[in-house]
Amino acid sequence: MEFEAFDRKMRACEKALDSYIDPKLFLCARLDGRGFSNLTERNFKKPYDERFYRYMTETVRHLMNCGFNIIAGYTQSDEISLLFHPADNTYNHKTRKLISVLAGEASGFFSLKLGAPAAFDCRLIPLENQKAVKDYFSWRQTDLLRNSLDSCCYYALLSDGMDYLSATKKLEGRDVPFKTELLSSYGIDYNALPSWQKYGAVLHYERTEKTAINQKTGEHVTFCRRELTLTEELPAGEKFGEYILSLMEAALSQA
Repeated sequence: MEFEAFDRKMRACEKALDSYIDPKLFLCARLDGRGFSNLTERNFKKPYDERFYRYMTETVRHLMNCGFNIIAGYTQSDEISLLFHPADNTYNHKTRKLISVLAGEASGFFSLKLGAPAAFDCRLIPLENQKAVKDYFSWRQTDLLRNSLDSCCYYALLSDGMDYLSATKKLEGRDVPFKTELLSSYGIDYNALPSWQKYGAVLHYERTEKTAINQKTGEHVTFCRRELTLTEELPAGEKFGEYILSLMEAALSQA
């Protein structure tokens, strides 16, 4: 068989499972740390470690600077959600390319920060309209709010000598007032914890005015520059989804 015919045959096999995201849909990608429960047990303080949080925000920053047009990146715990600009058409939104590149970039960058192997998986989430975008981000933050309180209680009990199974049973079915009171008994004011532990953090682009001196004329000139900004004080629930939509509207107005 001639190489050209052989090549066509093999490429057809390679592309057999290719799929593409409809460009009319809004697109999010979510990356999750693979086996991060064990990784964080070995390398970080529990339940929250600021060094781990900084590694996550820096990984989001890297993903937003590696060739994709991303409006905002939200990180909570060991996951990252990226909202793509509707004008982005990287790899024609071929799913296997987006998934593999995003997972590879995140895994490689985080591993370098950690100094040890770490891996992320990635999934793509097509969303039909802006309400679905708002609902998606509200959902991910609500997931953090629930898990954050549970994690704080769980590790408070473990630090007091309780075993894993007993701590789990003590918290099972308990409501928020019980859990906040439990933390208070250990001298922990849940409401006073850093905002990123309860609500996560967002990186997004902002247009800022800069002033410089024209080296030829000596005149002061003003210009605009897009800069990635980290926001750590976030609204909660539905208002968080609305906040994400406001970032999208701002990005679309600047297109």
